[in-house]
Order: sequence, then structure tokens, then C-alpha cells
Amino acid sequence: MSLDSLYLYIMVAASSCMLITGFILAQVKAPADGRADKFRLTKYILTVAVLILGGLNLLQISYDSGGSINYLSSCIALSVAFLQAMLFTMGLLVLVQPSMVTRSRIFYQLVVILCIECLLIGSFILLPSHQYIYVHALCVVFYLIQLAVYIRWYMHGRKVFLNQIDAYYEEDEIKHSMGWIRFIFWASLTVGFLSLLMIFNERIVDMCLTMALAIFYAMFATCFINYGLSAPIILPAIYQKEEQVTVVPQKVSKAIGKDLLDKWIETKGYLNNDLAVSEIASMTGMTDEEFHHYFREVMGEEFRSWRLRRRIEEAKDLMVKHPEYSTTQVGKMCGFNDRSFFYQQFSRFVGITVGEFRRTALS
Repeated sequence: MSLDSLYLYIMVAASSCMLITGFILAQVKAPADGRADKFRLTKYILTVAVLILGGLNLLQISYDSGGSINYLSSCIALSVAFLQAMLFTMGLLVLVQPSMVTRSRIFYQLVVILCIECLLIGSFILLPSHQYIYVHALCVVFYLIQLAVYIRWYMHGRKVFLNQIDAYYEEDEIKHSMGWIRFIFWASLTVGFLSLLMIFNERIVDMCLTMALAIFYAMFATCFINYGLSAPIILPAIYQKEEQVTVVPQKVSKAIGKDLLDKWIETKGYLNNDLAVSEIASMTGMTDEEFHHYFREVMGEEFRSWRLRRRIEEAKDLMVKHPEYSTTQVGKMCGFNDRSFFYQQFSRFVGITVGEFRRTALS
């Protein structure tokens, strides 16, 4: 098989994968929650974007002349890169900090991108090739500036997001399970930088990058679907300020507080990992401030570490009494939905791994 034939097959297959990913995104069901409006809008935008990008990639293939540099092909590649960077950054920001994705911000970005692309395409049409390359290089600089701005926006949005999750749940596991957002962003940023190589229109580079893009789109679609499943837990933390209800402080004595807390412990409420700290405090008859103060002063431990320790103790007890249960089952029964996080915390509190504990318990 010749290189030309291999190039054609791979590029068409990768572009088809992008189009299929677009159709998959179209089937994603948004959470039945009024706060998920931006998630729903992002789904539609990303669906259209992936379909357009897949189509533009096919268009780029059709204009490939196989020469050293095809200026029309490189013009299309750079134009797609501008749009792609904006869409995926805004898509990720919607997941971590919807308040940062406003109509005005999107509008201004589109205006700037449109102006740059008009400059790029107009120069391609009106200027000779030896002058066009200077305009093309200037647009590449604009693209790098765009990526730098997006890095700053993402870092700020993610920091605020993690602080919100931490303040609302005081659950390290939820933050740990959101690591895929960071991975997807840096993966998309890497793809964004590598996309610049496509402007040179080298066939081997085009094939590798197009396959990488197809894989990235498929990963993004998968993560987007998983986020939709986690939205009922994430959205309340993101919108906590808008929904915060003022609680009238009440004085609770240590004795009463301990009695209420004991009742909550007896029902093993600490195994529930989707309750806000304010809800847990309410169950024990305390305000948030009183609740944390009680743990620090009376229990001698922060609530976060206390809850983790109780869950680990519960897991140890289950593994001893029910050795037939798998480690994954034990973790989920004790409030750990992330297996790697369960292993990490078990080793931290017990001092040995889960496997070592099981072998010791059975001997």
C-alpha cells in the first residue's frame, strides 16, 4: 500500500471517528436539573463543533495537494485550531465554573477569532505567497496568546471549583475523582500546541495528529458523559452561594451535641458521601460553625479526618466479618466510590495496604 493510500484511509477513518463522536455527544442526556442549563447548552455546542471539525478535516484532505506546503490547507488548519481551542476551553469551564462562561465573553471571543480568521483568509486570497507567510506567522502568535489566556482562565476556574467542592462536602474523594478534568484540559492544550504542526501539511504528521485528535474527542465525550452522571453531586457545590439558606444560630451544649452526634453515628451517617457539611450539621442540631468547633474542641479532630477514619474502621470490620466481599464492594459500602482513593486512604490510616490487611485477617 502506498503512502498516499495509507494517508487517505487513516485521515478518512479518523475524521469519521470525529463525526461519530459528535453523534454520541448528541445522545448525552443532560441532568434533570434547572442548574444544568449551561451543561445542556455546552452539549449542543460541542456536538456541532465536533461535527464541523470532522467535516473541515475532510475538506482539508480534499485540498491536500501532496506538495511541500499547501497554503490553503495550512490556512484551514489554523482557522480550525482557533475555533477548537475556544470551544473546548469554554466546554471545560462550564463543567468547573459555569459563571465564567457568559454570553458576552463568548461573543467577544468569537469577534476576535472572526477578525483574525478574516485577516488570515483575506491575506491568503489577496497577497502573494511570500507576503502571506508573514501574516500567517502573526496569526500563529495570536493563537499562542489565545492558549496562554485560556490556561489562565482554566487555572483560576479549577482553583475556585476545588475550593467550592471542599467547602461544601469536605470530601477529598470528590476532588480526587475530578482529576480527569485536569487531564482533559492539559491533553486538549497539548493537542492545541501540536495542531500547529498541521500547518506544514506533512502527511505523516497529519496522520498522527488526526488520529490523536480523534482519540482525544472520544475521551472528551466519555468524560462529558461521566460528568453528567456526577452532576447531582457537583452542581449543588458550584451553586452553593446562590442557594445558601441562612440558618439561625442556636446554642447547643456539649452533652446535647454529643447525644445528637451519637445518634447520627449509630445510623452510620458518615458512610453517606453526597451530603453537604451543612446538612450533616443540621442533622446533629448544630450550625456549621458549632459543628466544626465541636469536633475540634470536644472530639479533638477535624471532621474531615474523623469521617475518613470511621469509614476505614468500618471497612476493616467488613473485611474481617465478610472476607467474601471484594475490595471494591467494601469500599463502596463504606462511602468510597473511587477504588484508588480507598486504597490510598486505607494505607494512610492503617499503615499497610488493603491486600496485606486481608492476608493478616485471614491468617
